[in-house]
Amino acid sequence: MELRGTPRLGRILALPVGSFAAAALGGLAWTVLSQDRWLAAAAASAAIFGVFELVRAERLLYRQRRVADDWLRTATGRFVPPSYAWRAEQLCSPRQRRMLARTLRLIEQSTYERPVGRRRPLHLPAVREHRESLQILARALESLEQPVTPAGMLRVVELVTDGTSPLWATANDSALGDAISATLAILAPGFDTTPEVRAA
Repeated sequence: MELRGTPRLGRILALPVGSFAAAALGGLAWTVLSQDRWLAAAAASAAIFGVFELVRAERLLYRQRRVADDWLRTATGRFVPPSYAWRAEQLCSPRQRRMLARTLRLIEQSTYERPVGRRRPLHLPAVREHRESLQILARALESLEQPVTPAGMLRVVELVTDGTSPLWATANDSALGDAISATLAILAPGFDTTPEVRAA
């Protein structure tokens, strides 16, 4: 989970981090200074409380991100309200763009791999059929000088991570091509969709 820029991150994580620090100090004191049972019990209690608080913090962070994503997913244009700017920055970061582009290219290349041992190419006929469109989408993500929209980035994330998306279809139809076209139109309006030329 991308955490940079998340609002109230320090406050949300303060309690679990503090609890783990107390558990570590208690364990160290029990080992070095005194092996009293109460000290071991206190250290163990702090660790258990830290785990509980960490789970609670992760749920809170997930809920916070989901609320932002729900708004950004339905947004049109590049306007982002200040309350969700942190999430838009996470989604459109160069690191996220490169990672998604690399993932798309790996998926596309894996459908053309020659079998090695027990490994077989992914059976994704839709990817083979819409190979050029997938490459254009990857290029739009890699072109960091071209601004992208959070709504478009969320569509790319869903295309890659949702097992029911057209990207993972085992049937050869137009759904993937339509999904890529719609995603590109939202991700980077006006982007040059000329197929990239591969060196021989």
